Amino acid sequence: MALLPGDDGPYVFASAVPSPGGMSLLDYLAGRFTYRDRDEWLDRICQGDVLVEGDPHPKPDRPLVCGEKVECVHRDYVEPEVPTDWRIVALGDEWLAVDKPSGMPVHSTPRVYRQSLVWQVRRLWGPDWSPVHRIDRDTSGLVLFARGPRLPGWLNRAFEHRRVEKAYLARVHGIVASPLRAEGPIGPAQDPQIPLRQTVRPDGKEARTEIIPLAVGPDGTTWVLARPFQGRMHQIRVHCLSLGHPIVGDLLYDGHQGQGYKQRSGKVPGFEPIERLQLHAFQLEFHPAPPGTLPAMLRCASETFPFLPVSC
Repeated sequence: MALLPGDDGPYVFASAVPSPGGMSLLDYLAGRFTYRDRDEWLDRICQGDVLVEGDPHPKPDRPLVCGEKVECVHRDYVEPEVPTDWRIVALGDEWLAVDKPSGMPVHSTPRVYRQSLVWQVRRLWGPDWSPVHRIDRDTSGLVLFARGPRLPGWLNRAFEHRRVEKAYLARVHGIVASPLRAEGPIGPAQDPQIPLRQTVRPDGKEARTEIIPLAVGPDGTTWVLARPFQGRMHQIRVHCLSLGHPIVGDLLYDGHQGQGYKQRSGKVPGFEPIERLQLHAFQLEFHPAPPGTLPAMLRCASETFPFLPVSC
């Protein structure tokens, strides 16, 4: 855990009221930010910790207008410990490639604000940097930021139209003797205890992933290169599980309906995962090459993954 200098004071989270507006301040806070219940938000409003358009004393029943700025002051909140040992892999005037550690969220979450990657990059390098894609919190590796009038839009369109080839390194359970391909559609697992969990289901969205073995470890695991052809939520993790080779350290897709994830979330006090998720965003390759100085291919090595392919 490492807060940047000057980040140890009260944190102010700002949000804009979405269309169409019309709800009361209390209804908006309790409905959108569910990590506090209605009574807690009422107490925060009365204590002056919620501002609307700069007004420190708004009424709880004040109707909100679309686009109004609502600020929440978190005075005594202590963020949970999060790995923040990110590093810069390469950079240009309008782009910045970062190696994100496992466990660090790209964007702020309801519990982690100033230890998110976006927050720290902007604090150190300026407010105009934005990520053009994202990786899971528990996944390590390459995250690309951009700024300026042209490059962010070009990159956003490249990712949207699948003109970017992505490659990941992973260590999976079991022996993978030859290349595998998963083509199962992916959609919500409809798990009420873990709403974000995905699964292969006939009515899901198209998804295809290639798994190429690199080396077999002495512990019966295999180092693999994974290539997702889409960008579905948790695509590689879901497909590895569907192939019978779940990723080592994956508590959400552990072959036991996410029991490890539930334990880490507090259902079993004192639970600690044995090791991190063994999934690393290794390479981005653009077709065609990007404008300016951004290379057509970026790579991000990791000490955790000793088996690096010569070519992908």
